[in-house]
Amino acid sequence: MFIENRAHIAKKAIPLLAYAAGDAFGVYYEFLDQTPKEIPQVLLPKEGWPFGGVSDDTLLSILTIKSLTKKTPEEAATFFLEELRKAIPRLRGLGPTTRTALGLEVKDGERGVIGETNGAIMRTALCGLFITENRDEWIKALVEVTHKSPKAVECAQIAAGLFAGEDFPDYSNWNPPTGGISLDPLETLLAIVWVVKRSTNCADAFALACSLGGDTDTVAALSGALFAARWPEKCDFYSIPWLSDVKWDEIEKDLQECSAMLETMHD
Repeated sequence: MFIENRAHIAKKAIPLLAYAAGDAFGVYYEFLDQTPKEIPQVLLPKEGWPFGGVSDDTLLSILTIKSLTKKTPEEAATFFLEELRKAIPRLRGLGPTTRTALGLEVKDGERGVIGETNGAIMRTALCGLFITENRDEWIKALVEVTHKSPKAVECAQIAAGLFAGEDFPDYSNWNPPTGGISLDPLETLLAIVWVVKRSTNCADAFALACSLGGDTDTVAALSGALFAARWPEKCDFYSIPWLSDVKWDEIEKDLQECSAMLETMHD
């Protein structure tokens, strides 16, 4: 099994695995009417969703990472959009902004948030692990393929910076909203930092993120991945009891490719 035979995955690539695991874990809790007070360390099935399957969060992040093989930010942005169109059959749970970019159906109630959502953070944050020069320029180009909002761009740049090892911003005065984490990019960024600073390992980050309610798969994925990136020695990722329930076969090849990229880019 992929996750058990992990010799082919570099230690520095664990945040990629943590992202996918958090995504799969958080899908069940996404925008529930009432979020449970206690989040068990069990992967729960969601009606109409393949058990253990990841959402578009993981798949779009992988596509974005693969675009970093291009020579310029502009070439990377063009490549991403081309690959995004090819990947439509694989994508589950696409947000309104990405659907708009692809010319897919968007509900009337979603039109007000197009270009303003957290999809930009969601798919570009992990790029901070890979980009060593002109990071903000690359992130801006990749974000603006789908999200034109300056706030979406800035939040994505901050998030990528955190994965690159930059200092955490001081968000100490922020508290999570009682209604759950929305699709707002700044609120998502605030939630990620809030979760990571209060967690002791990846599993803890996943559960704490889901306890906030709202866009739980995105917050869980990014929080767990960021914890693994910042504190690899105590993330305890491979001890997570439900890890083998994730549908790794859907993304195994992609994760291996991204892991190899990470090794090559930092040689």
